[in-house]
Amino acid sequence: MKYSTTSQVSASHAPAGRRPAQPHQIQQHTAGHAAPVPTQSPPPTGQTNAAPAHAGTEGFIPDLATGAKTLSDSLEILARTASATLSGLMDSPVESAALLNRAKSATTTAGTSELTARLARLEQEVREGPLTEAITGNGTVAMNHVASDFRWSRYRPQLQDAGFNSVLGVRLRLDEGATAALAFFSPTAQAFPLQIITEAHAFADLAARGLRLVLELHSTSIRASDLQSALESRTSIDIACGVIMAQNRCSYDDAIAIIAKASSHRNVKLRKVAEGILEKLPGGAPRTHFEH
Repeated sequence: MKYSTTSQVSASHAPAGRRPAQPHQIQQHTAGHAAPVPTQSPPPTGQTNAAPAHAGTEGFIPDLATGAKTLSDSLEILARTASATLSGLMDSPVESAALLNRAKSATTTAGTSELTARLARLEQEVREGPLTEAITGNGTVAMNHVASDFRWSRYRPQLQDAGFNSVLGVRLRLDEGATAALAFFSPTAQAFPLQIITEAHAFADLAARGLRLVLELHSTSIRASDLQSALESRTSIDIACGVIMAQNRCSYDDAIAIIAKASSHRNVKLRKVAEGILEKLPGGAPRTHFEH
């Protein structure tokens, strides 16, 4: 995988004796050609050989589902965990934002602060930025010196006004029908060297697993809710037909025809007509219950 920044990333950002993760072949672009990234050099001043970003964070995957009532809640948990993970590897704090696109659904965004949440929403308006480019591009995008970069002419001024000097976007690989990305924001320049980008990729792989689980559970919940609603609707109509059959001494087909005619005349659903009939019963509408 390749990414580009407007400022050259020093080889000193690669810790001694450690090779970048193989699944993400990162190269830097200089003078119009790609140069291989050195695999050995002294660690940067003030930075130690920290544990991988995914170490000890697997436990947040259940939290994405069990600790959230909505997809927005899940994204907020994801953004907070992403921020804490990379902040633990760097000398300065990192904020984060997340974006989720689903077919036939509104885009969902979240951030660790109002600033990053607003920046995530802004991308939906201007159609550019780290989240957008990570999803539509090659999966990784870094801007390590915002003030001297010329990309994202509509988004970048807002990024500067928010006080961020570096930003990193990584895609979360989900199943067909959904796309997502994480963005990391830092107030310092050159905040995302190759080592940090590699660790961000490792966390993104883990986050994608968790988000796929959340989406699967969310889809299952919607299907169950739709089935429950359909069963309750069918039951209400059938009971209402029974009432009409008893009152008019007619067949089931005649009863359903009466309800359908009333539905068409009033321009309301069959279920609403049926519920109106049942509410007029002496004991009120009977309650239906289905075991889950």
